[in-house]
Amino acid sequence: MSFNTPWFNQQDPSFFNSLNKSKVAHVILTAESEDFADEVTQQWRDEGFNVVYVPFGNGGNDYATRIRMTGDSLGVGEQYAVVAFDEAAAAMLEVHVKPSTPRICAVVAYYPTAIPPPSTKFPPSVRVMVHLAGSTVGVRRHPEILGIQSKKTKTIRKNVEPGAGYGGCVKIGFKTYSYPTCAPGFAEHDVDEYDAVNERLAFSRSLNMVKRAFRIEEDLEMARDDIVGLVDDVQTDKVMQRTMPFGHVINAPTLVGGAGTQAMRYFYDDLFEPLPEGGKTTLLSRTTSGDRVVDELYMNFTHSVEMPWLLPSIPPTNRQIEIVVISIVTLRGGKLESEHVYWDQASVLFQAGLLNPKLALPDGMKKKGVKKLPIVGAEAARAVKRGSSRQMNLFNKSTGGAD
Repeated sequence: MSFNTPWFNQQDPSFFNSLNKSKVAHVILTAESEDFADEVTQQWRDEGFNVVYVPFGNGGNDYATRIRMTGDSLGVGEQYAVVAFDEAAAAMLEVHVKPSTPRICAVVAYYPTAIPPPSTKFPPSVRVMVHLAGSTVGVRRHPEILGIQSKKTKTIRKNVEPGAGYGGCVKIGFKTYSYPTCAPGFAEHDVDEYDAVNERLAFSRSLNMVKRAFRIEEDLEMARDDIVGLVDDVQTDKVMQRTMPFGHVINAPTLVGGAGTQAMRYFYDDLFEPLPEGGKTTLLSRTTSGDRVVDELYMNFTHSVEMPWLLPSIPPTNRQIEIVVISIVTLRGGKLESEHVYWDQASVLFQAGLLNPKLALPDGMKKKGVKKLPIVGAEAARAVKRGSSRQMNLFNKSTGGAD
């Protein structure tokens, strides 16, 4: 059959992806110890991966052979990804600089003891991601003698330049992130060096890359909307069925939420109140990654009922309130792991008649010529919704600001 036929040209691109796609997504975890952190294994299993552990042992050619044989044993034609730590991570990077097997689709290297030269280009069939800990890293080089590359390697310590933007993305030839405040071990839950914040960040990045390598397509938006729809309908039992046992929700400006099954059930049953009748929520933007959905939401409602998550212990004020809310929902295997919610609480208090920017000003600031606190009301949410520059920079004007 010719690939120029109408049948071929009319096929959806996903049809051709399915021709070379594993039925099961396999992950080989590998590190120096004989066993490994159960929490790391469970993370990948929660996402639907079949996980196998291979210890580093004495390294060398035997180690590389054991990894390859383990991958080959996972099923005829099945692809696999390798997630490696420490010395095992360094070995996996070195082995896969050159094509070794068409069945490996991704290598994730956590704090390798050494990396290939920054100019290294890995085979296009293998996605590579490196997570570096600390401010330096070893770089392995093969010295040249009379133009001939030696088989011996030399490791040189180099400073890591994390780059700008606070993302820690290192500008070298392969995808690399830097975690300068962490020590090797920060992604392992059972060691003293464990760092929860950076571990979550690194895992999210790794998961996103590995899913892309396997061409895993998930409708995270639909899962998020299904769960939040159950929350809005106050169907707590169904919400908890779609929530991880260690899940949590937090409304950061008020510290109202819950962690764990019992606390979250209490939050949804007793503290959460949907928008009052007539209130409207408008989605302004949505960003998705391999495991989370970030929404920018415009909310417009009358504070006609008690809303403990927004204004704890405050009876209805019957004031009109307009705010922009940021909701970050993290999902694990289609279930809610967490929701973090943020908004401008000063603006809410001002609109509810609970905060006067002039009266709340400390005497010390008044003596310095300050006339009011830099707080704005509904115009802030309206400006974000509009996306225009009107009514911005008000506090740079002597007559501007919230009254």
